[in-house]
Amino acid sequence: MYLIKGIIHRPLQFSATTKHLPTEPFYWLKPNLDLFKNTLFNEEQNRMRWLCRIYLLVFLLISQVAHAELVVTYCSGDGSRDSYAPELIKLALEKTRATHGEYRLLMAPNMPHKRRVAFIQQNALENAFTMFGYHEEWQTSSNLTYVNFPTDLGVLGWRICFTNENIKEKVKMANSLADFRQFSIVQGSNWSDNPILRENGFHVIELEPFPSLFKMVASGRADLFCRGINELPSEYYTYKKIGNLTYDESFLLAYKMPLFFYTNKANVLAKQRIEEGLKIAYGDGSILRIWLKKYQDSIEFSNIKHRKIIHLKNSAIDKADKSYEKYLIDPAKLHEAHNH
Repeated sequence: MYLIKGIIHRPLQFSATTKHLPTEPFYWLKPNLDLFKNTLFNEEQNRMRWLCRIYLLVFLLISQVAHAELVVTYCSGDGSRDSYAPELIKLALEKTRATHGEYRLLMAPNMPHKRRVAFIQQNALENAFTMFGYHEEWQTSSNLTYVNFPTDLGVLGWRICFTNENIKEKVKMANSLADFRQFSIVQGSNWSDNPILRENGFHVIELEPFPSLFKMVASGRADLFCRGINELPSEYYTYKKIGNLTYDESFLLAYKMPLFFYTNKANVLAKQRIEEGLKIAYGDGSILRIWLKKYQDSIEFSNIKHRKIIHLKNSAIDKADKSYEKYLIDPAKLHEAHNH
């Protein structure tokens, strides 16, 4: 307004030599217009500087959020002694470090199945993950979701059974699924393969805590307690002091029971990152190297080639997304996996 006012009220000036008005029209406006243009130009420059600063600040904030440290909590099962699962979580986070930023992996205290489910349902721990088999009912009736990658490459579905010395020979004489259905099987409460065994006609007894399952079968109150071939040797050496406990050497149960990392549905970014990292690690051979290091000796101890293999169906997982199947390994063809 000041500039406009000056332009309007500035008096006319005559030339000192001609005493006449200058020939250029509106000569008296020129200095004020130049000042007006310069002021506008300076204001535009200042505005652009501030916009650049704001854009830079927003960019830095977005970058900082995108690459902020991701906290992930892993929950192990009751009595779990295996470091394989958290090692896999760490590997997945490490493989995505360059693209997703830093991370911090926390370990929750070991807890039984039901408590782990409750903690993840309630999202009580930051980005909590745990490892379960596939549960069809969770897909629609819970806050749980899973990373569609078989963490154990399917090895847990190959089962060898603990039994007791009194019936070991009787178990050895069984040859068909019908023969094996006469034996009761003890399992942990709510284990993901309990429905599989029942679907195939077995009488299943559910029990907790974990060590009591070995005592149950050693005492003859249950006939069989079946474990993954990757679990057999370490558990046998840990619990063989229990009187009358032994393991069968004649057969093996085989069914699809891949393990998955479960988390709360709210943990979208953490789930995506873990899945992406696992697939990268599988592709470059990192997972297979860890898997072989952990389980090759146990698989060889199981002596699969000299066992009868009894295949069981698992109708529930037939309804799941089957993209995980390309990552499964047949332990009976371990040499092929090793050459992968």
